[in-house]
Amino acid sequence: MKLYETENVRNVVVVGHGNAGKTTLSEAILFKKKLVSRMGKVEDGTTVSDYQPEEKEKSISIGLSIVPFEHNEVKVNFIDVPGYPDFIAEALSGIRAGDNGLIVINATAGVEIQTKRYWDYLTEINKPRAFFINKIDVEGVEFSKIVDKIKKTFGSKVFPIIVPIMDGKTVTGVYNLLSDKEPPDGVISNVSELKKELVEIAAEGDDALLEKYLGGEGLTPAEIKQGLKRSLSRGEFFPILVGSALTLLGIDELMDFITDYMVSPDFFGVVKGMDPKTNEEEERKISADDNLSAFVFKTVSDPYVGKLSFIKVYSGLLNSNSTAYNSSKGASEKILQLLFVRGSEQIPADKIVAGDMGIITKLSATQTNDTLSDKNTPIIFSKIVFPTPMLSRAMRPKSKADEDRMSIGLSKIMDEDPTIVVTKNIETNEQIISGVGETHLSIIMGKLRKRYNVDIELTIPKVPYRETITGKIKVEGKYKKQTGGHGQYGHCWLEVEPLPKGKEFEFLNKIFGGAIPKQYVPAVEKGVKEAMKHGMLAGYPVVNIKVTVVDGSYHPVDSSEMAFKVAGSMALKKALEQCNPIILEPIEKIEIIVDEQYMGEVIGDINSKRGKVLGMKSNNGKQIIEALVPLAEILSYSNDLNSITQGTGAFTQQHSCYEPAPPKVIEKVIHNSKIEEKE
Repeated sequence: MKLYETENVRNVVVVGHGNAGKTTLSEAILFKKKLVSRMGKVEDGTTVSDYQPEEKEKSISIGLSIVPFEHNEVKVNFIDVPGYPDFIAEALSGIRAGDNGLIVINATAGVEIQTKRYWDYLTEINKPRAFFINKIDVEGVEFSKIVDKIKKTFGSKVFPIIVPIMDGKTVTGVYNLLSDKEPPDGVISNVSELKKELVEIAAEGDDALLEKYLGGEGLTPAEIKQGLKRSLSRGEFFPILVGSALTLLGIDELMDFITDYMVSPDFFGVVKGMDPKTNEEEERKISADDNLSAFVFKTVSDPYVGKLSFIKVYSGLLNSNSTAYNSSKGASEKILQLLFVRGSEQIPADKIVAGDMGIITKLSATQTNDTLSDKNTPIIFSKIVFPTPMLSRAMRPKSKADEDRMSIGLSKIMDEDPTIVVTKNIETNEQIISGVGETHLSIIMGKLRKRYNVDIELTIPKVPYRETITGKIKVEGKYKKQTGGHGQYGHCWLEVEPLPKGKEFEFLNKIFGGAIPKQYVPAVEKGVKEAMKHGMLAGYPVVNIKVTVVDGSYHPVDSSEMAFKVAGSMALKKALEQCNPIILEPIEKIEIIVDEQYMGEVIGDINSKRGKVLGMKSNNGKQIIEALVPLAEILSYSNDLNSITQGTGAFTQQHSCYEPAPPKVIEKVIHNSKIEEKE
């Protein structure tokens, strides 16, 4: 692939709601540029972008894919990212790598929920962006209504530059409002007015042009282009283009727009980071003339090539068969081979210039979010903030062989996907995997099965309940055993009572007069603690109890630490049976972030889950709800929240406390424990 200078590169991240047609759009461009002999179909699993086995199987994009093409002596890196909310991490990686955003809208569905979400992400980091209304030729679609909806949702700075040409109710072509050609029949009636408004937007993009325009002079086509490009780059103009990826309508106009109006990487001048030596702000000029700096925005474990690190070079030149310094890890890396990619196709490269992107193979220490630089002038760029995993499931390997292979497979997948977290719950003895949602975890299980031959069943995690007592009692524990020779003898009296919430255990010795020798009292405590591991109701650990040794007896020959340990255990078990035991359930503090329109339904759902809303506040246009909810009620809360908020809500949770469970919950827990015992 030809090496392009920084000013002749365009990095465009293509975002939108699922089924908007992003992958088909990239396929249409490849076909137009004769890079494929025929257009692939998502449903057939034959597209360049959706090349992973899981994507072909599910007929959805699950991973970021780079589809470069050359147009008008410009290299365009078309970054196709998933629209499904479970794979938002891939989209965030693409947004970080792109310098421009193209928001694809399905004309038959209009502005959908994920469209708004991606707009917000692009707005947050101030990326120039445009809209492409896809499927404009579908019967019943009304262009003016879609434009009105986009303007209403995203503001008055949204403006069409490509409009459909109609023959009755049929779309026969598209017309570029920036063209000096006469509008053909079938173009919208207010085309002259729209052209005039575009000139005004261009004039407002540059002070000199504005002065000329206000002075009554007309602007040349080159000046209009200059002004619009500046307005677009400043976030003062968001063009709308139209077309149909499936029928190739408007594809030439889209490619022309990308190369003529979207910004090259060097438009931003410099990129800021931090000097790891001084922790002070550091800058790099986005130019091949500055020192090397590059950012790893994605990692893939290729079964044939090995580890692939997707990088964007911000400054300098990255050469194959060279060395780079991982500023994030403080380690040197050998750059053995560089690749450009087009979907799954790998194209060897000698170098990658500032502003361009590609792949480095087989880096050892480098991971997603790391910065590579020159060792003498290190810099670290800010990391992509990935969403917190919201859905957790317990993993049960189907066989011992699966269990043995599981950790290796999971380790490689976690290198690829920073939204996967694996933990071990010591209390329930379960391996827990956490991800963004059900589909996300399902895809991960598919990868484990196909790539690493690991078969795992996912189940809802066990709830780590506790047991405690509500009454006070004095109990006796006596262990006496004669087996010939020395016997076993331990005897103690314990007072057992509840402790206030938060105090798990207290043990006191009030033996007077040597009823139990001092050396045996710790053994009694050991026996008590051992008995506390399994409560009498459902076998859960016992907490919040105070145990006092008040009396007992011993045998000068037969007493031993083991005997007193057994006696202490026996005494506590009696107490647990007779002191009105109850079950405590874990309560989570959750913070839910939602759009205001979903507030009422989310709060109602929390109330139905026996939750208690603590408060609400606003932040950056979002509503934040804080609540306490039993853990048992939110084991699948990710699914519930996604359903209520159409995938736009998010939440975090942390353990708060344990509270007495209601009688119905206690009955259910005891019932389930008996079933587990039988199994």
